[in-house]
Amino acid sequence: MDTKTLIVAPKLQLRTGEWKRGPIQRSQWPSRRAKSKAYKFGPRYQWRIITFIACGYDCRVRILLNVEAQIFRATFGVTEDGETKVICDYEWHASEPGWHCHARCGPVAEIDAAKNRFGSIRLPSARNFHRRQDFKFGNTEINEVTAFNCAVTVFRIRQGGDLFP
Repeated sequence: MDTKTLIVAPKLQLRTGEWKRGPIQRSQWPSRRAKSKAYKFGPRYQWRIITFIACGYDCRVRILLNVEAQIFRATFGVTEDGETKVICDYEWHASEPGWHCHARCGPVAEIDAAKNRFGSIRLPSARNFHRRQDFKFGNTEINEVTAFNCAVTVFRIRQGGDLFP
């Protein structure tokens, strides 16, 4: 099972979560190895967790948003044995050009949960042309609604109609 197969697979037992601020509960993004600072973000950050089953895997997407600093990250993870393996990050932030993703394209079984981005591929490469360079989804500035819609679109979470944040 690889990243592309999980993204295009039907999603079952979908739960969209709520927007929150403050620390992320470890139960929302399980990891025995992660230090507590990995779950703490400043008061300007909002986060939301979407959970579902895809191809028999316990999957989740963590949306992290800081509108003021123009930071967006949607992280697709697979939880196995109490550890969440990061499969793909789709993001926009001012420190790198344009919208891009960091994908780990090998089989899920071979991904080491302890190495968050090690072995990932950045698409497009930082030196390549980026078609989307604004902090927008479609023609709309990123906010809670567009951030949610961006994540569910990129990871093909919409099933049987639209989801509403």
